[in-house]
Formats: sequence, structure tokens, C-alpha cells
Amino acid sequence: MAKSSFHKTPYDAGTLLKLKIFELYIEAWIPVFTSQPEPPFTEIHLFDFFSGPGTDALGNPGSPLGILRQLKSHHSANHAGWDKVKIAAHFSDADEAKVKELSTTVQMPEWIVPGITPEVKQLKFSEALALYRPILQNPKAAKLLIIDQFGVNAVTDEVFKELIQFPKTDFIFFLSSSTLNRFRDHPSIKIKIDRPERSYDVHRAAFEWFRAIAGKTFLGRFSIIKNSNIYGLIFGSQHPLGIHKFLQVAWSNDEIRGEANFDIDQDNISPEEMMLPMDVFRPKKIQVFEQDLESAFLDDRIHSEADVIDLCIAAGMTAKHAEPVIQKLKHSRLIECDFRVPDIKRYYRAPRAVNLRMTS
Repeated sequence: MAKSSFHKTPYDAGTLLKLKIFELYIEAWIPVFTSQPEPPFTEIHLFDFFSGPGTDALGNPGSPLGILRQLKSHHSANHAGWDKVKIAAHFSDADEAKVKELSTTVQMPEWIVPGITPEVKQLKFSEALALYRPILQNPKAAKLLIIDQFGVNAVTDEVFKELIQFPKTDFIFFLSSSTLNRFRDHPSIKIKIDRPERSYDVHRAAFEWFRAIAGKTFLGRFSIIKNSNIYGLIFGSQHPLGIHKFLQVAWSNDEIRGEANFDIDQDNISPEEMMLPMDVFRPKKIQVFEQDLESAFLDDRIHSEADVIDLCIAAGMTAKHAEPVIQKLKHSRLIECDFRVPDIKRYYRAPRAVNLRMTS
């Protein structure tokens, strides 16, 4: 489907899931900066760089309206710090007609958020980055970037390296099937795929390639199948709380692996198994993680709450996934610690110790 006609048809199931993930993360992101009586930042900025007209052919809201819907919801929640934070929404697209349509839509009563006037501009992605670079480089402002590129590879190596340098910035960008197929031919990617003919592996390999150059930025991913094509979301945050919130969103949409809307590992899980409670049915990914985590404890490679969190994030798991292993080892008197579930908020602030008990 041509990019120009994408919004003239109803969103398909894959697109609706992608938009749901965007909005669920936005819902979780906003109160981090508005719920406290003394907010951590005096201003926050939400960017949608490929905003489109705002709706599909049936009027289903796109990503910019999802942003406004969440801002409006949190405004109504009367957060303690809401009035102490300057909140700005920036929408841009290269298509003039789409920008005009979105400019009209955001002025409709149902999308108006008191105190917030969305900025809607006709800009190519490169132009938007240049225009907003002073904001993006401001360490005193929190930023969330939605980069819903469609059929283009706007997030080049150079752009990605710039994104991870922006302080206090979370980002989500979309990888189309065509972009992922170009990754298939990348020399460094071919090395990582054992069976290159498996399209399921391409997004994982692309993610690992990005992670290799991400430095200290935490990355997450989610794969979406649409009409037999594989698409991908890549998330980035400089703070463990950001990546953990994304992982919670991912697992809420895939209780088996937290990374796709299809059987990405081809485990052939039966519908009957899907009906079993998680304490009875243990998906392969969870089993492997629990084994790895238990080994890390018993090999004395974990000394604090932060170490547990690092292992969870690296495996694409939430902190809650560590609880069964911690409970088991504490009950067996093999480790000592004052928590059952690691607290992400303590990662940089006094993480609690973990001690391996010496056995004779």
C-alpha cells in the first residue's frame, strides 16, 4: 500500500495493535512526570514525527490523537504535579494535506486538552529533528518520541546514534517489513541469523544489531505480523523505569513471550495450554529465564537488586518474572535479600543487597 493512501483505508489489526502499544506506553509515561507534588522536570515534550492526518477512513484515532487522549485523561485525573509542568505536544508530517487535516482535527472539542495547544507542522523527519534539536538536547526536559515511519528507513545508523544521545529521552520507532528485509542483507546481521530464510528472526537480529551500538541505553522490542509480513517496534530509554514500563506493555499483549502478536518461536502452543494458569503452564522463554536467573544467583553473580533488574531487562522480562526464583531460593535458604520483587525505582537509589548463603 502506498504511503499516501495508508490513512484512506481502515487500519488493519496489526496497525491497531501498534497504536495500542504506543498509547499504553504514553499512558504509563505521562504520570511519571506529573503525579508527584514536586515533579522531576519542569517541562515534558511528546513528539509524533510521522503523525499523518490523525485518523483512518473510519475515523479510528491514530497516534497523535492517542497522545491527546492520554493527556486529556491524565489532566482529568488531577495529578498533584500537573500544573507545575509545562507540557507540549509536537506533531509533524511531510504531507501537506495530512497536516492540514490534523490541524483541523486537533481543534475539535473532543481532542482539546486544557492548557495544551498541539503544535502541528509540515516537516520532513530530518527537518523536524533539526528544528527541535535544542529541545531534544535539553537535559532539563523529559521527551517521548514516536517515530512511526511507514515504508521508509528514516532511523538510519546516524539517526539512531543521535537518538540515544538525547538526554532524558524515550523513543519508539517502527520498522516496516521492507526495512527489515534490507537488514537481512546487512553483513553484520547475516552473521547473527542461523537460518536467514526464517523471516521471524530478522526483527530479533535487527534489534540485537541496534543493541550492540546502543551503549548504556536500554532497548526493547515487539514484533507484529500483518498479512504474513513481519514488522517491528524498537523502544529505547536511558532509564530502567522506562524500559520496564515498555516491557510491561509488551507482556500485557503477549503473555507467552512478551515480544510478538504471533508464535515467534514456533512453539506450537495448543489452545488448551493457553487456557492454563501461568503457575501451571510455563512457557519456554520463562523457563529459560528462570533457569538463567537461578544460576546467576547460585554462581554468586548477583549481589544487589540492580543486578537482578539488569538480568531481567537483558532477557526482556519484567521484574515480576523474577519473583518465583527469588521466593524459591529464599525458601530454600540459599540466598538472603529483603525483597521478593525487585523495585525498579531503587535501581539508582539504594538497591537492596543480595547475599548467597554458604552451604557446607
